[in-house]
Amino acid sequence: MGLRDLLMNHGMAEGGLDLPDVLNALAKGAVLVDVRTAREYEAGHAPGARLVNPKELLADPFTAVYGDDPLAEPNPHFILVCDTGFRSGHLVAPVREKGYNCDFLASGLHAWRAGGEILIPGPPRGR
Repeated sequence: MGLRDLLMNHGMAEGGLDLPDVLNALAKGAVLVDVRTAREYEAGHAPGARLVNPKELLADPFTAVYGDDPLAEPNPHFILVCDTGFRSGHLVAPVREKGYNCDFLASGLHAWRAGGEILIPGPPRGR
């Protein structure tokens, strides 16, 4: 089963957070999770965003985001992001079904850039 099949098995989450709400959540410790491809991420990503493979996120959200980090927040608030909100919006429900507080940025990185926030190029940081 491909990623598209996985995404289409779950409906898109209602709404999504707008940029001010995302920035507020990040200031309170939420984790920005980028669900795009490595190539897309390297071309430009939000500062501090963690690149996570969507299939790994669906299998085990906590481990996909934090790996074996002993300092990981035990009750994280994940905010998923992609270019437009389509991929991230479809991933929210299955992550929530696993018991996690999870939202997505409505309109994705298009909203991020439109709001005057920067994207930085480069590879993902290690977990």
